[in-house]
Amino acid sequence: MRYPYSDILGAPSVGRLIAASIVGRMPVGMGALALFLFVRGAGGSYAIAGLAVSLATIGTSFGSPILGRLIDRQGQTRVLAVSMLSQVTALIALALLAPAGGFLLFSLCLVYGFSNPPLAASMRAGWSTLFTERSQLARAFSLDSTAQEVIWILGPLLAAALATSIDPRAPLIAMVAFSLIGVAWFATSQESREWRSAHRGERHLLGPLTAGPVRRVLAAILGLAFAWGVIELAIAAYADSMQHSAGPLLAVWAVGSVLGGLLFALRDWPQTPQRLLGILLFLNLVGFFVLLLAQTPWQLGVLLALTGVVNAPVIATLYVLIESLAPEGTVTEAFTWISTTFTVGIGAGAASAGILSDLLEPRAAFWLAVFGGGGAVLAVILRPRGLHPTVHQQERSARTS
Repeated sequence: MRYPYSDILGAPSVGRLIAASIVGRMPVGMGALALFLFVRGAGGSYAIAGLAVSLATIGTSFGSPILGRLIDRQGQTRVLAVSMLSQVTALIALALLAPAGGFLLFSLCLVYGFSNPPLAASMRAGWSTLFTERSQLARAFSLDSTAQEVIWILGPLLAAALATSIDPRAPLIAMVAFSLIGVAWFATSQESREWRSAHRGERHLLGPLTAGPVRRVLAAILGLAFAWGVIELAIAAYADSMQHSAGPLLAVWAVGSVLGGLLFALRDWPQTPQRLLGILLFLNLVGFFVLLLAQTPWQLGVLLALTGVVNAPVIATLYVLIESLAPEGTVTEAFTWISTTFTVGIGAGAASAGILSDLLEPRAAFWLAVFGGGGAVLAVILRPRGLHPTVHQQERSARTS
């Protein structure tokens, strides 16, 4: 049996781009738990910790499309470098000043999130240039969604280990190092330095949001991201209340996603991306219900590993669907809006889970994940014809396939 990613990894510089992207995005995997432990270590409550995580992710939601549009106009290297320097400055200030709450904490979290270098969107824009065949592009997106789970496996483990063994501020310093090394490694590659958007003329202010099918997919992403944000914060709060480390629990969730992504790439699925997305979102919703059965951290870990199997496949399907639905000349920005929608949903979910954990108990927050997952399913199954490409998009897909 031929390895499903052999032709993708054989392309020039793909290995470097993926490795640099993983290193540079490690602060994303560490960020939520690192900020949570940092605020708690400084004496902040669950609600303040949840709000800090929420503001950081909401900051990313505003900064990501702005930085993405700048990359389309000016190229990748300069924008990635400036945003990286801004982000590491905010992290260093957090570590040195150690605010437990108030205006300073929330402002620095916003700056940190807003300046998050859009490495993921930059790499996915490059995939469309490197791989012109639709089947190769689908496998590249699958590889990306699987490889990025390394971030969610190592990130929480590293954040928890550094915070408990050294100091709650130590994960922030590690995030500075990862951002400096990874972004510099990626941005100085020949592919990144030479990349330019194929369409650099005037565009509609809303870009890909002018397409109804794109808005429908983003609505589904919002519900899914809300559920994932709830789960991430609820796991951290639950583990903290049980005097258990949250790092392993978040890591096994990502391990399940890696296994799911590898299995997903082994075959060509006969369903259309639209139908496949609905199936995967429904399975995700079932998984959220299953998490409610956990009574101990060990039981929760086993269930997280099982339910995480769907995560990478659903992300890969979203990439494929958005690439085919976005109006011509807006694909790169559309990928940025995926990240933006995820960060908005995750931020809202984290803040909601923090508040509910304080009011009731951390396990009660898992019901919020069911609410978000149900919304994602409804966005896809209601009026399913609204997720099909327009005539213009079908003509573009026919030319590129």
